[in-house]
Amino acid sequence: MLKDEFQKEQWLKDSLDQDKVEIPKQLMTYKKSRWQRFLQYLASPTKDPLEPICTSSVGYTSLKIVPIAAAVFITIFQILLQ
Repeated sequence: MLKDEFQKEQWLKDSLDQDKVEIPKQLMTYKKSRWQRFLQYLASPTKDPLEPICTSSVGYTSLKIVPIAAAVFITIFQILLQ
């Protein structure tokens, strides 16, 4: 669809044909070392796994209540085992 529009507009086609981009050969053949790739992996941003929970009010409330309920359950379970 966009390619057809580039062909229809002659002045746009001419201006695009005038532009030339040169990519240096050394950038194309540059290979990172293992250490650099490892550091890039460590420095890459990660997704927050708790973000969907913390963004809603129900999730935020459950984030506060679930640990308390789990502690009460474990305590009762230990008392019943004795």
